[in-house]
Amino acid sequence: MVEFFTGLQPLEAGETTPDALLARVRELDRSEVIDRVLVGYSSTWPHNHATAPFALALTEKFSPIVAHRPGVLPPAAAARYFATLDVLARGRLAINVVVGGSDKDLRRESDDLPKAERYRRAVEYLDVVRRTWTSPEQFDHHGEYYTAEAVKILTKPVRGQVPIFMGGESDDAVDFGARHADLYMLWGEPFAGTKERIDRVRDAAERYGRKMRFSLSLRLFVGDTDDDAWARARAAERQIAEASGKFLRSSSTDTSVGRQRALALTDEELHDDCFWTGLTKLLGGFANSQALVGTEERVLNTLGTYRDLGVDAFLVTTGAEAAWDPALEGFLARAKKELA
Repeated sequence: MVEFFTGLQPLEAGETTPDALLARVRELDRSEVIDRVLVGYSSTWPHNHATAPFALALTEKFSPIVAHRPGVLPPAAAARYFATLDVLARGRLAINVVVGGSDKDLRRESDDLPKAERYRRAVEYLDVVRRTWTSPEQFDHHGEYYTAEAVKILTKPVRGQVPIFMGGESDDAVDFGARHADLYMLWGEPFAGTKERIDRVRDAAERYGRKMRFSLSLRLFVGDTDDDAWARARAAERQIAEASGKFLRSSSTDTSVGRQRALALTDEELHDDCFWTGLTKLLGGFANSQALVGTEERVLNTLGTYRDLGVDAFLVTTGAEAAWDPALEGFLARAKKELA
């Protein structure tokens, strides 16, 4: 069955109490269509190692994908933290491993490793994390980036390991994902580009004897008519354009292959039937700014084509804020039935 994810910024700028966070999380917990919720990571955001456990303690179904940077914690400590959290969450946890595209953002947390080395470190990091989860005996590790002795944890993840999600477009990213990802997270692209990326990652995973699942991130602007949908999309576009620094944009220092690939799509505003790049151009190639715009039938047909290409899950948001909107609940319930 197709899955639907969405994103959440638990604490927003200026919030000094958890009241609004509680409302957002409980709203998602009531959803019958959202399977997982991405809780992102940035060196300037409220720390998701605090917000995700807080949200889990308040909910019954809320299942976070906690973004995590290798290097923020030593790998054995990270394995212990996530194993403990998964048990407390009754197995609802997944991890989004983010190597990082912005050198500036990483340096805020004292990480000045070049990007190519960050991927080598990440491979070693996940090697240690997975071994910590699965090894029945204590072990020593002496690697290029980490040394640890007598590694052992008493609490293991509910299902033996916590699912690992990741994404990225560079050769290093694809190799890293092929080795360790259970699900590969793709930014939205037209059909041809999506097929190319899926085929590339599948081929890499098969070389390691692994199979791969895929998610695709899209903002949805759905209306009773195409004109209604476009009115909503243009309203979000105006809101972003008229705001002064409120909305996150990709930094000019972000030289990631994914950002460059996203920006290349903006030479045309509309691709395929309803794939729209207006917000991608406005936000400088920022993640999850690609959108589908149209009626339920039009958007559903497009999601169906992506499903046929091999997409197993869709991370959906809407509006200028790239947030969850309960108004999507009915459409996504229909999509779950028809795209199963």
